[in-house]
Amino acid sequence: MPISKQRGMVLLVCLVMLLLLTMIGITAMSNSTLQERLVGSTRDQNTAFQAAEAALRVGEAFVRQQVEASADPANLFAAVTPCPAVTAAQWRKPDTQLGAVATPTCSVSNFYAGAGSAAAFVCETDGSITEDRAFDCLSRTFLFNVEAVGFGTGDVTVRLQSTVAIAIRSQN
Repeated sequence: MPISKQRGMVLLVCLVMLLLLTMIGITAMSNSTLQERLVGSTRDQNTAFQAAEAALRVGEAFVRQQVEASADPANLFAAVTPCPAVTAAQWRKPDTQLGAVATPTCSVSNFYAGAGSAAAFVCETDGSITEDRAFDCLSRTFLFNVEAVGFGTGDVTVRLQSTVAIAIRSQN
C-alpha cells in the first residue's frame, strides 16, 4: 500500500479556515462595539440638546411673564438673572438614558446690558416722520437674551441662546 504524501493537509487547511473565521468574528465584534459607542454618543448629544431646548423655552416664558408684569421693561434683567428651575413636567431624561443627567439651566439678560447703551428697546415706525414733529415710535420692541445649558451623561454639554423680542404698542 503506497503512503500518501498529503497526510496532514486537511488539518492545515482546517486551521487556516479557522484562523480566517476568527479574524472575521473579531472584526465584526470590534465594528459592532464602535457602532454602539457612536449611537450612545449621539443619544447623549440629543438628550443634552433636548434639555437645553426645554430650558430655553422656560427662559423665554419667564421673560414674557416679567415683561407683562413690569411697568418699565427697559430696566429688566440689567444683570444676568437665573431662570426658575426647570421642572420634571417641562423636561425629564429619557427612560433609555443610562447614568445620571443634570437638570438643565438657563439665564436671561437685557440685550443691551453689556453694550453700555442707555437705550433698552428698538423703536419701530411706519416710516411717516414729519419735519415739525419729534420722532414717534409706534411700538417699543424690547430685546432680551436667553441662554440655556443642557447636559447629557458624561461630559456632554449643549449651550443654546435665543433673543426674545417683545413689542409694546405706544399709548399715543
